[in-house]
Amino acid sequence: MLPRPDPQKRLRAEAADWLVRIAADPALQHDPAFRRWLDGGEDRVRAFSDARLAWTIAGEVGGEVMATAPSAPAHRHGRHRAGGGWLRPVAAGLALGAFALAGLWLDMVRPDLRLRMMADHVALPGPAQSLALPDGTKTVLDGGSALDYAEDGATRRVTLRSGAAYFDVENDGRPFSVRLAGHEVRVHGTRFEVRDCGGCMLVTLEEGSVEILGQHRQSLTFLQPGQQARIPASAASPVVATVDVPGALSWLEGRYTFYDASLREVTGVLQRHGAGAILFASEALASRPITGSINLSDPETELKALSEAMGFRILTLPGASLLM
Repeated sequence: MLPRPDPQKRLRAEAADWLVRIAADPALQHDPAFRRWLDGGEDRVRAFSDARLAWTIAGEVGGEVMATAPSAPAHRHGRHRAGGGWLRPVAAGLALGAFALAGLWLDMVRPDLRLRMMADHVALPGPAQSLALPDGTKTVLDGGSALDYAEDGATRRVTLRSGAAYFDVENDGRPFSVRLAGHEVRVHGTRFEVRDCGGCMLVTLEEGSVEILGQHRQSLTFLQPGQQARIPASAASPVVATVDVPGALSWLEGRYTFYDASLREVTGVLQRHGAGAILFASEALASRPITGSINLSDPETELKALSEAMGFRILTLPGASLLM
């Protein structure tokens, strides 16, 4: 059976094709054929507007801004001069790549918009926020984090959608669990942290005991107070270490202390605390390890300090920073 055509994919391809043709020949923005296409519905107007945005973003990231990228056309008259040759399909492919980049860009710049529509509890970028779950569990949700909560007569379940959360669980006799990226932490009255550490899950236990389960609900390990487990998505078993709990949970007091954490993990915390979207020019830079402590009340200054300490450059983009 042949796959069904994707109308949105076709629309994006048409918008990208028109964008490239008009960029090569600006007179085409007044062409009746283009006007008929554009007048075919609001979805086409949005697609063309998104294509222009994607073109601009791609130009800034690559260091080349297309000065002839067209504005929304205002006239219906003009002469059709067809651009062509082998260059146009290549340029249209690049425009479609930029289109995909724009979608990722919007998710990076304003991830809270999607979370607000989907999650039960969302903390705005910035300081951590305290809340009480319906069962009485006291929770601190880190800035830019989100979670869902569900309960019935037998169980209580939290799904951490983004960021980090600290739980002081109300012991009412029912099991309490937290899920993140397929892994699960099961507890019975305890105090602990669960954190999305960028491709892995971090669990820090302050009091009580927890069991960590894998993506197939197999038991991976039990933690004791003072222990921290890091569970990479690709690893079969977590890495467990004894840590200084006050230091590991210092984000509750406005600082974040980290040991051999990747730069992606650290900048993810800064991003959730108001530094804006942070992108990487290379995976090698994103994966570089770093140990230290940052002040969460001034994330932009801390990002600059990291650049000086690690020797990377910050390129300022609309609503984001690109680390190079």
